[in-house]
Amino acid sequence: MSTNGAAQPAKRIVYLDRRVAFIEPDRINVRPALAAALFPLFGLLLGIACFASIILWLNTIPFPIVVLLLFVAVIAIPFAGIGFVYAVAGANVVFERKKQSGVWQQGFLGMGVGTTELVPFWKIAEIRIEETTRQRQQGAAQDLAQFEIVLIKVSGKRLKIGDVVVARSMVRHGLDDARTVASAIAQMTDKPLIAPEVRRRRRVVTDRLINEVAAAEPAAARDIDKRFGAEST
Repeated sequence: MSTNGAAQPAKRIVYLDRRVAFIEPDRINVRPALAAALFPLFGLLLGIACFASIILWLNTIPFPIVVLLLFVAVIAIPFAGIGFVYAVAGANVVFERKKQSGVWQQGFLGMGVGTTELVPFWKIAEIRIEETTRQRQQGAAQDLAQFEIVLIKVSGKRLKIGDVVVARSMVRHGLDDARTVASAIAQMTDKPLIAPEVRRRRRVVTDRLINEVAAAEPAAARDIDKRFGAEST
């Protein structure tokens, strides 16, 4: 499906699952949400606190405790520090019009330090939005809808860009967010976008159930018929 549309704002922000997409005319940046910085920030503060404790109370702390604090500080400060910097300033996926390519931050331990995958626009076959909700979860009380934005290379390789997870009752809103990001990428790369459509269907409620409820509570039977008459899926 083509993605030609009206003029869009200069910059848009779309919140995905644990990621945020910053959409600009010449750059699309899908990066970790700032909430992802809380855990590495805690580790960084813990490491600094351990190091400060050694300096301030070296003569009063038992030697085994000093060794333990030193071990925690040596491990926590560099690793948590790198993770914090990546969560604040790093990027997972970046598409740039001038460079005509997209870059995936594969990272070391998820911290964005290491190799990257470079995908020129001419190697992209299409952009897809796919629902990845587990079948056993559908219809349950906590029924969720999960949509994944995927780039398909000419070679057939699939690269995940991001996903959206919403309650089934908000499936249209979730699909709109995924479509906003996917459409922007499809427009920039000049590739087709394949996305599902949300259709309305009538849920099947047996006459026996309605008759049983109607016999006890007529008003409740009308509420059931109205609720399940038409629902987005």
